[in-house]
Amino acid sequence: GGEKARWTDTAEGLAKAFTNLTGDMLIAAGIIAYGGAFTAGYRARVVDSFVELCSHARLPHTPRYSLGATLGEPVKVREWLIAGLPNDAFSIENGIIIANARRWPLAIDPQGQANKWIRAMEAAHKLVVLKPSTDPSYLRTLQASLPVGRPVLLEGLGESL
Repeated sequence: GGEKARWTDTAEGLAKAFTNLTGDMLIAAGIIAYGGAFTAGYRARVVDSFVELCSHARLPHTPRYSLGATLGEPVKVREWLIAGLPNDAFSIENGIIIANARRWPLAIDPQGQANKWIRAMEAAHKLVVLKPSTDPSYLRTLQASLPVGRPVLLEGLGESL
């Protein structure tokens, strides 16, 4: 009886996840589009407001929403952690946002955690690291790298380029 009960529970969980899929993906899209720049506390309040909007619209969603549970791929997240991403929910959410966003990220990174993680993740893809403040030819290198798909990390950016 134990195996049947396990499969029954799994089937029920999948049915519930399928029912909540539209609302959960709508919330995920909102977080990816707008939430990357927010602090952990403010992002949590924004997510709560997205959940509330889904509830008011009677759109099925997971009541205790988690971006990590919705879009986090355990194997990929494990790779990120090995590459130096801090093991906390906010950092993992940031990784999910970066992995799913259509635009490049701008990381305000005083502790160098994002820098270390990006360097480790993109090393195999021939990451180009540029420092615009000290490299007068950075723009030429940037223009040569992007069309061929090489990842570029700009370090030490000021308020303008």
